[in-house]
Amino acid sequence: MSDAEIGPAAVTPPSTCPIGWQPSALAPVFWGVREYGPADGAPTRIRVYHPSIDSTPDTAAMLTGCGKYPLIVFAHGHCDQDDDHFRRWHRTPAALARSGYVVAVPDLPDIDMHPAVSQSTQQALASTVSWMRQGWTGKAALLPAARTGLAGHSYGALHAGILATRIPVAAVASISGVWNDWQPNYGTKPIHQNAVPRLLTWGTIDPDATLGAPDWNAIAKPRHRAVFDNAEHYDYFPYQQNVPCRPVGGGGPCPHVGIATDDLLIMFFANYLPPELWPDLPSRIPNNLVPPPLNLTPEQRFFAGAHLVGLSTFNATSSCDVSISVDLPLDKTVPHVREMLRPQADQAVRGAGLVPKFTGSTSLSAWVASQSPAGGTNVAAETTVTMTMQTGPIP
Repeated sequence: MSDAEIGPAAVTPPSTCPIGWQPSALAPVFWGVREYGPADGAPTRIRVYHPSIDSTPDTAAMLTGCGKYPLIVFAHGHCDQDDDHFRRWHRTPAALARSGYVVAVPDLPDIDMHPAVSQSTQQALASTVSWMRQGWTGKAALLPAARTGLAGHSYGALHAGILATRIPVAAVASISGVWNDWQPNYGTKPIHQNAVPRLLTWGTIDPDATLGAPDWNAIAKPRHRAVFDNAEHYDYFPYQQNVPCRPVGGGGPCPHVGIATDDLLIMFFANYLPPELWPDLPSRIPNNLVPPPLNLTPEQRFFAGAHLVGLSTFNATSSCDVSISVDLPLDKTVPHVREMLRPQADQAVRGAGLVPKFTGSTSLSAWVASQSPAGGTNVAAETTVTMTMQTGPIP
């Protein structure tokens, strides 16, 4: 298969790959899952989700030979009377595995204890990361330790936040993390302690997870958030999934909070933690994390199915509403390009990590008559610089 035939992939995988691309958020495959336990040397029960080209998840082998995958470790929250709550998080890790990630979901002991004092739970989460990289049979398929992502729900989100202050990670997602339950005597909130890219989601009727402006503004950039209108704490589970903390049909009025969140998680990790052979993937991900249209080959469409339709389904449902926002570091400086010819202006803007947009004259001799933002302005990466072109003598 030639480069032109593999669709959006940035790097062609080696000949050891049975398909013509490494799976990613923009070119998915199927997924498989296997559960490990102490008999396998694991520190606790762990479900591991992986990319696969076999459509039978319980027996599907991991897709290998197609480049290495980032590791994401997902920390579940607490649900009364549910000893297997870690197994309830099934759809989300499967969606991430389809997108080129290996996702470990450990069974966390004492998850009902506050994360600031639950050392056994924190140790189980940290040991899961170590075991996946040192003891898991598929460890050779993982990218290096710094290419690790963490995600969690409720108390699990707090545990992920704590661990992110102790080990190198590339990105952290907090799904209804109950950060308002972090008391001043516990010290500084972990979400305020380092500059790891973060995604936070919560519902407007989930008070312990709702961050006010001071807490939100204290999180280092880049930071992303999705606030779901009238959503509750456990609305991420499918409506048809009956669990003790969320009976069938319970929760808020929108049935699609979970699948919309899955799309945002996929886009978030694609932006900050791409698979090995997709170095240009972040440039393809919108800053607001809304999935772009997929450009797939016929072979890729065979695997894609209903991939990345969660947010569009959500937006098409009258009972569903979400506010998505992003704050990026203002670390790029707009170059002064007035009176430059188009090729020089284009090169200067792209060289600054920004996106050029030209209006006005299309003549090869046209020059930049005005620009917005003005030269010298500090902006976020990938900001568009609009330049109006004009012909005639330069004043």
